[in-house]
Amino acid sequence: MNITGHHHISMYTKDAQLNKDFYTNILGLRLVEKSVNQDDPTMYHLFFGDEIGSAGTLLSFFEIPNLGKNRPGTNSIHRLSLLVPDVTALDYFESRLNTHNITTTRMTYLNQSALLFKDIDGLEIILLANDEYQLPQAWRKNPYSDIPTQYQILGMGPVELRLRDTQPTIDFLVQALHYTPRQDTDETVMTLDAHGLYTDFVIVEQEGSRARPGQGYVHHIAVNTPTDDNLKNTLDTINHNPGNNSGIIDRYFFKSLYYRHNSILYEFATEEPGFTVDTNIEDLGKQLNLPDFMEQQRTEIEKNLHDL
Repeated sequence: MNITGHHHISMYTKDAQLNKDFYTNILGLRLVEKSVNQDDPTMYHLFFGDEIGSAGTLLSFFEIPNLGKNRPGTNSIHRLSLLVPDVTALDYFESRLNTHNITTTRMTYLNQSALLFKDIDGLEIILLANDEYQLPQAWRKNPYSDIPTQYQILGMGPVELRLRDTQPTIDFLVQALHYTPRQDTDETVMTLDAHGLYTDFVIVEQEGSRARPGQGYVHHIAVNTPTDDNLKNTLDTINHNPGNNSGIIDRYFFKSLYYRHNSILYEFATEEPGFTVDTNIEDLGKQLNLPDFMEQQRTEIEKNLHDL
């Protein structure tokens, strides 16, 4: 098995246009893929990331217009973090977010300077100073943003899970997926790279009611199994764990395997072929993009979607 870090994380949004405006115009990410939910093509599926949508930089959103409010709770993916270069980048984003009337809170998270805020759907996000920690070499700057490159969001950082019973998740991450406990923080953090923050899961014990899906709800977390062979080896491992899994599904832009463990839905996704499989880099995110196996449905799909 070969897991190299996060691949993407997927959330619910009530309004794809407001969502797009927030993540591109305010946070400075690039809309790299405008597609539909392959299981329900009446629903937009948007991906935001770096210049080409590199694995580990991707935030994914499903639009559900009739969505109610999310009720945060336990047994859930509570929040995500995004890495920025340093404290000066936090200062920049604090000013930028406040200018757009978005409330921010300075904090320390995992011993790093951080900035907490919520997006337009109420999703909690932490901007985390990466400082001298290592980053994946594949991550790229976004030349399509007005944010200066020295302040831009780099990619995904630690993802926080809140659970009534944390031990099964710790055991799963360690024994099945080969994560190890981070030694440089008082919190329970599982990592694949002690020198980087881009692979981490923060495990928090929390009693009470479980989360109820709604606006800003985190549906699943995907980790990066770069090649088809890596994904097949992961399937072999998951098949030895209790419960059902999806088997390998061809999502066209990558291949995926889904598995729920201790209430958390994990996806294992390949890097290849990526979003440039059928689109030039400069044209990513500009048009509704459908996998080849859905092209014959394009007219019907476009009829059921609003302009974006």
